[in-house]
Amino acid sequence: MLLKSKKALLICEICGIFFVSACSLFMSRLYELSGKNLVGVMFGSVNHSVWESCKLLLLPYLLWSLIELLSLSPHMRRFTAVKTLSLYFLGLSYICARLFFGYEHQSAITAVVCSAAAFALSFLLYCSKPDFSALFPPSVFLLFLFWAIYFSFTPFPPKNIIFLDPKTGLYGIIPRHIDLGAAALDTLYYFS
Repeated sequence: MLLKSKKALLICEICGIFFVSACSLFMSRLYELSGKNLVGVMFGSVNHSVWESCKLLLLPYLLWSLIELLSLSPHMRRFTAVKTLSLYFLGLSYICARLFFGYEHQSAITAVVCSAAAFALSFLLYCSKPDFSALFPPSVFLLFLFWAIYFSFTPFPPKNIIFLDPKTGLYGIIPRHIDLGAAALDTLYYFS
């Protein structure tokens, strides 16, 4: 038996949806609350791009997974592999949904639906018959890759639509004293 109770895991996964939602709401304002310092840059949202809003879901999901690992004592190798797969699923599904439905349309609902789907996927994979323990080494590599991406793409974003702030037309950290009117005109020119 992998866990003492599947019911305990299910309850933790449902609580995780609320945890991720609450943390992402707090983290969306962290950049402003911190006075636009390094803590806000690392853990908050520095602009309104798809990546910055996705970042607000990924870190709380990973933190809740660590809480589950410590409190439920599941099989560590299997649990790590399953949670890593569902972490990447969460990121990819959220980015695809935001690009498909548009920047401003229902981003909070999209976040809740994608995080619920990721928690459901991790529960189903963990309780399924195939043994995911063999995927432990690649999942550890993918977790290190995740941290490199997480901390690199905010200060040094690639120049594509995922990292583009739709309000200013800029990438990454928005300068403190920016002329928003000129940025809006540049954005209009860019999209036309």
